Amino acid sequence: MGDQDWLLELRQVDDRLRDMRARLEGRRADLQRLGKEMLAVEEALAQEQARLESAKARHREGDREIETCRSNRQRFETQLLSVKTNVEYQALLREIAVMQEKAREWEEVVLTTMEQEEAAQATIAKVAADVREKQGAVEAERALFENERKQLEEEQTQLSAGREKLIGSLTPFARNKYDRLTATKGDAIVPVVQGSCGGCHYNLPPQTVNEVRRNARLILCEGCGRILVWLA
Repeated sequence: MGDQDWLLELRQVDDRLRDMRARLEGRRADLQRLGKEMLAVEEALAQEQARLESAKARHREGDREIETCRSNRQRFETQLLSVKTNVEYQALLREIAVMQEKAREWEEVVLTTMEQEEAAQATIAKVAADVREKQGAVEAERALFENERKQLEEEQTQLSAGREKLIGSLTPFARNKYDRLTATKGDAIVPVVQGSCGGCHYNLPPQTVNEVRRNARLILCEGCGRILVWLA
């Protein structure tokens, strides 16, 4: 086997290694995306829980204020029995009316907070279900990621060992040329396609095509410098 044959095998190994890295990165990206989605719904859940606690706190405040108004009204009503002048009597009636109105206002507040609590509890139940669903999806994706990572790492170890053997079979010129072209152009090796370079589509002279087909030595494209190969 000549350099062209070894290089073809090397390209296959490198293509497989790139595919493996791409698959793993894809899995990692999916895991990160699901993680962000889970954080978003967890944040939404936390906001709804905070909204519920705020409504409950307002509800408790309203209950206390209503109780205070009722207590003051009862005190003023008791004092009505002991006043001696009409001025005092009318003043107490005004205080009683103020307490009644204030109690009604706080009762409206309590009704509103009860509606807010009910709405928040319904939303929390829905968002909590979303959180559980996202958590399950993240755990499943993490398991897939870890399983595939282990498999790919094992395969990568085997491929890397085989790659080292292939590298050792190349001449220094072929190895250096392959490394430089891979670094600068991505595809170091391209096939001849209908008399043209498969990389840059440079129209190759018939003699060059014949030399590539004979596989006697490495032939480089005059247009892009890539290594030309003949694929039967």
